[in-house]
Amino acid sequence: MIKAMRFTFLFFSLLLSISSFAQNEISGYVLSAKGDSLPGVNIWVKDSFNGTSTDNKGYFKLNVPDTCSLVASFIGYKQLEIPVISGTKDIQITLKETVNELSAVNITAGTIEVNEKATSVVMKPIDILTTAGAVGDITGALNTLPGTATVANDGRLFVRGGDANETAIFFDGLRVGNAYGTTAANLPTRNRFNPTLFKGTFFSTGGYSAEYGDALSSVLSLQSIDKPVRNQTDISLMSVGGSVASTFVGKKQSVTAELAGFDLGPYQGVIKQNFDWEQAPKSYSGQVVYRHDVGKSGIIKAFFQGSSSSLELWRPNPGVEGRGTLTAVDNDFLFGNVSLAGQLGNKWRSEGGISISQNEDRFALGAENYGQENTLIHIKEKLTYYPSNQVKIRFGAESFLRNYSEIDLNYNSERGFKEARSAGFSELEWYASNDFTLKGGLRLSHSDLTQVWTLEPRLAAAYRLYEKGSLSLAAGLFSQPQNDDYRLMRNRIHDQEASHVQLSFQHGSSDRTFRLEIYNKEYQAFGIVSDQGALARGDGFARGLDIFFRDRKSISNLDYWVTYSYVRSRRQFGTFQGQVQPSFAPEHNFSVVTKYWIEDLKSQAGISLAANSGYTYDDPNLPGEMESQSPYYASLSVNWSYLVRQNLIIHVACNNVLGRENVFGYNYASQPDSNGQFAAMPIGQPADRFVFIGVFWTLSSDKQANQLNNL
Repeated sequence: MIKAMRFTFLFFSLLLSISSFAQNEISGYVLSAKGDSLPGVNIWVKDSFNGTSTDNKGYFKLNVPDTCSLVASFIGYKQLEIPVISGTKDIQITLKETVNELSAVNITAGTIEVNEKATSVVMKPIDILTTAGAVGDITGALNTLPGTATVANDGRLFVRGGDANETAIFFDGLRVGNAYGTTAANLPTRNRFNPTLFKGTFFSTGGYSAEYGDALSSVLSLQSIDKPVRNQTDISLMSVGGSVASTFVGKKQSVTAELAGFDLGPYQGVIKQNFDWEQAPKSYSGQVVYRHDVGKSGIIKAFFQGSSSSLELWRPNPGVEGRGTLTAVDNDFLFGNVSLAGQLGNKWRSEGGISISQNEDRFALGAENYGQENTLIHIKEKLTYYPSNQVKIRFGAESFLRNYSEIDLNYNSERGFKEARSAGFSELEWYASNDFTLKGGLRLSHSDLTQVWTLEPRLAAAYRLYEKGSLSLAAGLFSQPQNDDYRLMRNRIHDQEASHVQLSFQHGSSDRTFRLEIYNKEYQAFGIVSDQGALARGDGFARGLDIFFRDRKSISNLDYWVTYSYVRSRRQFGTFQGQVQPSFAPEHNFSVVTKYWIEDLKSQAGISLAANSGYTYDDPNLPGEMESQSPYYASLSVNWSYLVRQNLIIHVACNNVLGRENVFGYNYASQPDSNGQFAAMPIGQPADRFVFIGVFWTLSSDKQANQLNNL
């Protein structure tokens, strides 16, 4: 027994001595591909527990067998295996970054993400509801962002010298026809959709993806919420109307239904108006949202909205006594879409659906009565393929079916057109490294009305200059159909076209962001009417710069952003004989938005200032075209949100609180007077101020929910 123990002891002693004899001390440094030292890298011998980590200089030292494999691993970098042969003493290890969509630099040229998850957020969804001056309107909030112009007597999105018709609006990837409420001239409108529907917004001021077409200047894509948080009922009582909405959430499905009604009559009886109203604006609407999970990652969404609105007001005629011409507007609107999105295996994703927009307008201008009917059907399917972490390929096809008509109700005559537009698109996005991203795409479209094929290449790239700073470039060709009044005169008139080039610098994070962007747009094939009444092809340009700064870090509880946009826009369009500055493109645009949370009062106070250099207009008493300009526009707005309880919010807002009398131009008589002068009348605001008071009450089982929870 003793001999056996001695033998065992001698055996293990010999084994240990051989093992120690075969050990080799190795040292070295671990560097990035740029040559920077990497501290904290894990280094170990493969298939063993023998390992260490690099120090703050990237240095390591480790005893290893004569022949083995070392493994180096570090978060954000590809794991590397290094063979070690006998006699190796010093070694240098270079790790390459792991490149994927999340870690790579983002392309920011012309792109503004309103999203909680984006790494460098310009706006969040909740900002749409809490921006003073917007009064809960999506467009009103976006008009405080770079590249937009405040055209306060219209209310739609005007981007970088472009007309509002040059911005296409999408709901879950599907086109919306007539996304704004119908109104009378110089009476501002609003976006039809409630911002609480959406989890995020993609707003492009130019150079956008090949996925989007029929938009000359801009794209606004609204992404609805996938799944509500809980069962709840939301009751809204406002100075201009009210709404009630209920949400029911199941394990795999949810449904939200809302009814709303607005009547400005009682409000206008209290607040003095500058317009002569016969019937104040009123509207009634209802909407239903249904969501259902499909499989492990898919979701189907269905949305339906119907609304009806009307208004009547007297329009004074320049140089003529009396109330003027009675203008009446009636509108019926229906919109529905169904979308399905989900993963197809590990490397494919499918997104598609169908939307239908139907809009009917009836107008009365004195003795003249006419109507417009517009139906748009959009069918789309998009596939995304992920061959690797560094490459993303998108391709798809879509069709737009359009039926537009105008009806003279006095003579029961009608004219219009029908069109089917089809398009295919493909795009490759390559994350070459965490510091460089490249995206290129092609869009091919065809109209059965014009019988024209259009090919539009798009290109964008981004380079990370340093940790928080990046440079982006975007360029491409874009087109869209002519305005409807030209297409009624000549159905086969060629599409309008534009080329975009823009360069963007961005610095910062979600707490503090600075953006500077310069751009140039060249327009072709504008619809114009010559002296002989024939349609011709106009042209134009828009170039300028946008500056944006947002800071929610420097001062506790204070969030603010500042925007300045300069645009020089000239175009020949309509009946103009040469290139002019359009009335919707003021050269200088400025806005400041501030929000301050007062903890002791459980309140948020907001102040916004919107200003521009004035609107051009054509004075027939002067030589030339669009030779005059209104005084500068300015509006200071304030709001106050008080959290009475977690589920009860009181919101008070006042737009143009100082009551500045802004003028947007002048209306002129159709004939000169005895002195040869055309009488003029200023185009002003409906009222000196707009005051809003709202009480928002949410009922839920835990009494902790409110109408901001889903944002």
